[in-house]
Amino acid sequence: MEETGRTGALRDLLDVQRAMNGALQRLAEHPDDAAFEAYLSLGRRYLEKVLALEETSPGVVDVELAALALVQQLEIYADHRAAAGDRAAAEELRAEADRLVVAHLGPVARAGVERGRAMRAATEGSFHDALVRLDAVHHTYREAGRRLDAAQTLVQLADVYSWLGAHDRSLETLDAAQTLAADDLAAGPPSPADVAAAIEAQQAAAGRGEPSTAGPDALARRRLYYEIRHSQAHQHRHLGRYDEAERLYEDVREYVEDLVPAAVDFHLAVIALASGDLVRAERLLGAVAPAFDDGLLRPRRGSLRMYQADLELARLRPAEALARAESGLAEQELHPDLELAWKLHWRRADALAALGLGTEALEAYTAAAAAADTLRAAPLGYTLDTTFLRDKLPMLDAAIDHALAVGDAAAAVRFIELGKSRALAAVLARPGGPDGPGARAGGERADEVAELFDDLSRRIDAVAYAMASGPADPDLAREHDALLVERAAVLERIRVHDPRWRTISEPPAVDAAATGSRLAATGRRALVLHRRANRIVAALLGDGEPRAAATTLTEPVAEAVAAYVTNLHAVEFDPRLHDLSGACGIGLADLVPAELAQAAVAADALVVVPHGDLHMLPWAALTLDGQRLFERTAVGVLPNLAALTMLDDVPPAAPAVALLGDPDYTTVAEVYPPLPQVGPELADVAALYPGAVLVGPVTGAAATQEALLALLGRPGADGAVLHVACHAEIDVDNPLAAGLVLTGATLDAAEVVRRRCAYPEVVLSACSTGWRPQRVGDLALAGDDALGLTASFLEAGARFLLVSVPKAHDVATRAFVVAWHRHRRAGASPLQAHRQAQLDLWTREPAKIHRWAGMTAYGCR
Repeated sequence: MEETGRTGALRDLLDVQRAMNGALQRLAEHPDDAAFEAYLSLGRRYLEKVLALEETSPGVVDVELAALALVQQLEIYADHRAAAGDRAAAEELRAEADRLVVAHLGPVARAGVERGRAMRAATEGSFHDALVRLDAVHHTYREAGRRLDAAQTLVQLADVYSWLGAHDRSLETLDAAQTLAADDLAAGPPSPADVAAAIEAQQAAAGRGEPSTAGPDALARRRLYYEIRHSQAHQHRHLGRYDEAERLYEDVREYVEDLVPAAVDFHLAVIALASGDLVRAERLLGAVAPAFDDGLLRPRRGSLRMYQADLELARLRPAEALARAESGLAEQELHPDLELAWKLHWRRADALAALGLGTEALEAYTAAAAAADTLRAAPLGYTLDTTFLRDKLPMLDAAIDHALAVGDAAAAVRFIELGKSRALAAVLARPGGPDGPGARAGGERADEVAELFDDLSRRIDAVAYAMASGPADPDLAREHDALLVERAAVLERIRVHDPRWRTISEPPAVDAAATGSRLAATGRRALVLHRRANRIVAALLGDGEPRAAATTLTEPVAEAVAAYVTNLHAVEFDPRLHDLSGACGIGLADLVPAELAQAAVAADALVVVPHGDLHMLPWAALTLDGQRLFERTAVGVLPNLAALTMLDDVPPAAPAVALLGDPDYTTVAEVYPPLPQVGPELADVAALYPGAVLVGPVTGAAATQEALLALLGRPGADGAVLHVACHAEIDVDNPLAAGLVLTGATLDAAEVVRRRCAYPEVVLSACSTGWRPQRVGDLALAGDDALGLTASFLEAGARFLLVSVPKAHDVATRAFVVAWHRHRRAGASPLQAHRQAQLDLWTREPAKIHRWAGMTAYGCR
């Protein structure tokens, strides 16, 4: 009887399976709600029967396989409902899939589901979620010995990097996939005949009762080989290496066009368009266009329309370009694609502008910028933030120019801000826990990564001090550089895995009008800047309606600014150049339109939001009509406008202070000589705070990295100033390696950014603590313009920083910071104390302003 019951159950299963196959065929032909529901109903019934059979006859049917098939269709239908706008139904379907995954799938099967979810997250702009999931999936496959699956996951990771604009990193990841699968691909890709033979061999093995995966393995090797090359072709195309891209596209033509006819010629058309061969581009686009009317390319018809619009714009036919762009945007209703959407809006905006339709063009640029901004809601680190922004900058430049042309200053400000990552604003909006952003987030593996980071930091310190205490050693220098690169990668992993970013649905908002009203209510104004070559766009907020205008730097002014920036980190520097106005005669009106310059200083305080190398200028010490700006108003600097509301806390009237500095440099004196002014400086500051010195001064052998880290997190510091006085280091190729040199170790920006700074105000009395690199290797930095120690302390929790952009003059720095503390302790706000210190030193010795002109206040109060 038991055998008869099992036979009947298997017969029932077979009947349901046949019905499922029929439903799946109908679903492939007509993927509508009815077809999905019919298949899912059968899939649920099939799984119920499998589970019932498992209870009476364990192992007869593969429960995991039955559950996986249902999970996959639930995920697909969830995407279908989400695309139709029914997010509630999509969430219910995904919740059902989650329950099945937990109940019935093992680690490897779960990894397959997670891989699909990762790619969906990436297409929706949730890059943190995608990167975290793919990292976990890759780890699972490697542990399970699934080399091909692990390599395939790296290919998908390369795709995510490509979407983020990191095409060099994408190529590196594809190389890693190729290396991982080298043994499997040593003989090249299996041919279709090889795959057929492998399937036959698998069937024969099954007939003998022997397990075999020969068929799927052969298919996986073939797919992996060609997908690596196909993705490599894409990356070379994006990098402008068109010959190599064409070679790779031709290499994969047979494989790709078996699946998607015309796909390779479409990519060749894109190359022709990018290289200016409009005749070839038009011929190829015309030839492939019919393939986009149905089949697998139908959802990509919007891409075809975008490149057709590019062709029309290149041929100076804006009306035709507009029609193509609008046709592509109409495709978004059926086949939404955020990456494509902003590009189509951009083409539409360019076409409308060319047709003289200014208002409509501004609306289209606004739509393009907003769509691009939603793609990356959270910070990814300065490298990926920069690569992500690179292909958006030309669109934003065009949008800024158009906003100026139609007189919409608020729109110009919004576009300027969107050209920055606003990573700092995102972090400030979602501060981390007591150990810093993501320091212990993500479970056991995250703890392991955090320990690796700390270990690398200790090794970096050890090597750095060995370099400083002995003769030059090229091997130590190479080891130091390699450790910095390794730690930067680890820090990026920590930041990406921070759970805060996986829940962000939109980036920090920028509201120029609201910010202007906030500033005006407190007697402040903001000057927002954008530099492109020698053209500077400036916008003024806080003086009624926002105003914006542009100016072009004269050749002498541009050369003077470049010389000033170069001098900041030159080995043999000219200290007099630190006063840009005094040494070169460059004033505020040389850098921004005169009418905005005059209005900017007619306030109690001015907040400058620079861009690029403008971040390093001594704004408060610039001249206007023969006066220094600090003679007219207090001047602060911010990395971006979006951060203003998060940094705009009202400072305490009478703060306390914690002091650390004057480290013991005995063993490294050749590189870091003693600082005779620092000990007296700390004593002078302590004397200004009778009964209000929280800690210190901590000096000499006690002024260690451990002591400063303990100070950073000290309870009760929320109404105090942290003052650190020591040597500092900068690294022109690594902003996160900038650090404070203490006894026995350096506390650098990468370590600060992972902590919480309990002090709202921080004084860094050291050289170049406000210096900002313009490039990292071959990468010209975009995104937030305050990098290194400044950004790290702000991200860690400080609301105001007093830093020196140039190398500090010991005597002048001591006098300046002591004056700042005197006015701050007397009740002046941080910015007003900065101004009063400037006035004190200016009144005393105006000829020596170059010694302290670069003392910069980061803050807005």
